[in-house]
Amino acid sequence: MDALNRRIALLASDRESGASDILDQVVAILRDAVAAGVPLPPVARALCRAQPSMAPVWNAALEVLGPDGPARLETFARRAARASDAVVRVGTGFLLDDGQQSLNVVTVSFSRSVAMLLEALAARRPVRVFCSESRPALEGRRLASRLAGGGIPVTVYGDAAIGRALAPADAVLVGADAVGPEWFLNKSGTRMLAAAAAQQGVPLYVVATREKFVGHGVAARLALRDGAPAEVWDAPPAGVTVSNPYFEATPLELVASLITDIGVIGAASAAEVGTEYEYVKLI
Repeated sequence: MDALNRRIALLASDRESGASDILDQVVAILRDAVAAGVPLPPVARALCRAQPSMAPVWNAALEVLGPDGPARLETFARRAARASDAVVRVGTGFLLDDGQQSLNVVTVSFSRSVAMLLEALAARRPVRVFCSESRPALEGRRLASRLAGGGIPVTVYGDAAIGRALAPADAVLVGADAVGPEWFLNKSGTRMLAAAAAQQGVPLYVVATREKFVGHGVAARLALRDGAPAEVWDAPPAGVTVSNPYFEATPLELVASLITDIGVIGAASAAEVGTEYEYVKLI
């Protein structure tokens, strides 16, 4: 348990990786816990506390706690490993179906699924990306560097100015750390962009694989994570309180469609994809 706890503490300190990257670490920890024969409920609870906003963490933890848990975890992990390629196939077919010769796409933060989809689209037609830098961790710069390294032109905006990129945009593509029955969780700034996109008639698509969907039971237990105030302002004057929320919920009513590994679905269908676990009370 000491070795596992050190790895879980390191996982808790990860404030830059997306849900897909976090899930890879969680599955590895759970596999090692199974192999070592340690009690699984404390490990599952510790993982969920380490990354309380990440739906895949909760889903992986609940799978391993269920009947025949180790086998269920392996099935879950295999499906998740295939999901990124599947969501790229679905998204490419969907977004190329309109016959446009080029695409202007707005996004925020860093999502591995969104990055892979943009790269696949750019292999088929010209794509230009506009992204926010996503302070304080600057994940948007990470996305811009990756895409530009692959030859995709990128314009980076300050977070408050990203709405300006909607004028030439054909679509907004964002990832998700969780998709509940009524909302999805993503980097702070997503809701502002989603509202501006709806006002200007630019469709917003959420790119999310199946393991990021949750039912009402898990959705009620997800916690929005805040970062250290010093990341925003390390020495504010007396009387100034600094808030640094990492994530926020955006209503699904602002979403045109969800691009998933099982197809493109409407926002009203999100609740059908989320799994309800009768034993969620174990975490």
